Amino acid sequence: MVGSTPIAGSSESFGRRLRRYARPTPYKIAGLIFLLFMLPICARLPWSGDIGQHASTIWRLRENLGHPRSPMIDVPGDGSPYFSPYQVLGALVSLATGLVPLKVLHLLALSNMVVLVIGIGAFVRSLTTNRWAPVLALACYVFLWGVDVQVWSGYESLLSLSLGVSYPSAFAAGLMFLVWAWTLRLLGRVPEGSRVSASPAKRIPAHLAIGLLVFVIVLSHPFTGIPTCLGIVAIFAASLRTLKLRDWLLWVLSGAVLLVGMLAWPYWSAFDLKQSAALDAMHKGLYNHPLNWFGFALVLGIPALITRFRRDRLDPLVLLFALTAATVGYGYLSGHYEQGRVYPSLVLSLQFATALELSRIPGKQWFRQQFSLVATVTLVLGAWVQSGALFYIEPKEHWPKPVVDVVQAWNPWPGFQWTTKYLKYGDVVMTRGERPSVMLPAYGYYTVAAGYPDPAVSEKELQQRSWDSWKFFNTDTDNALRLELLKKYHAHWVLIRPQDGAVPEGPEFEVVARSPQGEYLIHVK
Repeated sequence: MVGSTPIAGSSESFGRRLRRYARPTPYKIAGLIFLLFMLPICARLPWSGDIGQHASTIWRLRENLGHPRSPMIDVPGDGSPYFSPYQVLGALVSLATGLVPLKVLHLLALSNMVVLVIGIGAFVRSLTTNRWAPVLALACYVFLWGVDVQVWSGYESLLSLSLGVSYPSAFAAGLMFLVWAWTLRLLGRVPEGSRVSASPAKRIPAHLAIGLLVFVIVLSHPFTGIPTCLGIVAIFAASLRTLKLRDWLLWVLSGAVLLVGMLAWPYWSAFDLKQSAALDAMHKGLYNHPLNWFGFALVLGIPALITRFRRDRLDPLVLLFALTAATVGYGYLSGHYEQGRVYPSLVLSLQFATALELSRIPGKQWFRQQFSLVATVTLVLGAWVQSGALFYIEPKEHWPKPVVDVVQAWNPWPGFQWTTKYLKYGDVVMTRGERPSVMLPAYGYYTVAAGYPDPAVSEKELQQRSWDSWKFFNTDTDNALRLELLKKYHAHWVLIRPQDGAVPEGPEFEVVARSPQGEYLIHVK
């Protein structure tokens, strides 16, 4: 059977197995092309968004693995959900190699892409033996979104993925697909040749591994952890009729591993996290114009899901779509808008259903079938919408202006590498504005006001710091109050942007450098 794997525990020799895995397939070729495309992006790591927060978290763990400070501001880091298994891995790599966290993120970005390609292939091969289905699934996953690009961690369109390639969400997405693939295999909802042996010696380690992987996903990127669990529930619900007592006990074992891991995690407890109004406000916009972001997936995915539902009332992708839709709807009705971050699993159920239905169409009939014709046109349009990712390989100035003007893309931020000549790890900087607030901590510094809300820090503390930063830069504030505010937060540096007003004057303020963007770095004596 094409695309199948032998039953675990078979007597196939290592040499034959190695030759089989080395044999080229359409997906291996497509996956390699995708990795080669992403390689220069991993090397450049275009900076826009959360890279600073992820690098700063690795810095805090690197300096004190047992009791790290808060990632963005100089307060204790106890209870911060930013200290995840992914960040601990980054800190260990940094300690082992001597690389600073920003350099470590380049390595993690490349490994994330490898895990993602392997995960997508494993999941799709657990749903079908068609050798072209994984290729179509990969294409749909990165291109089949909408006419507008939504850039959030976990939204893995090609452009969004290019900006978030080093994020824990990309890592968690790859693991999620692997977990779903193994869940399908363990529950027997796969082609006969790829089912796992009934032997406890094979099944117990697999269930232990699933529990461990779900633990890593949930703590590394909770917004991917929710879809991961929804997918497991969907596959589980589709298999209830065939479950035996032994199966129940083994899945209890997986759940126990997850529970023990979450209880034993030393940095924070998922059970103690409180609802954050700041997070709700940040994510409210996810419910505006969703058809613009996911319309292509809906056009093709809804008919594909309907077809699969008619074929199998308990199809896992159909159940995943229903469960995710309920979760997204709950977020809207309850005002817990952060639940909009699980939209990607709604979209991927549409994307993968489309890919699987397309794979059933014989190549000779491709241009005779209405569905495949519409899919071809839609994927081409989707690729055009996502083509701004090319600017992260070859900068905009090297492209024709008419192309640049019509292609959606986020301009990478210029970094603050020039500050490392003056500042050292742990220095506190008074600044404001999104770019400096979220970028400066990536170099090991702290800012007075947090660039991102941290559920471990009280909203009163975050608001006070934001208010004090506003007062510092207010033109009516005198130097005496400015110095008092700097002393309050042990800040010996000020970074002021051109739009922030006049540079503070006086013997206490010494301008030491100016950036190409016109920012002044000021040392406070």
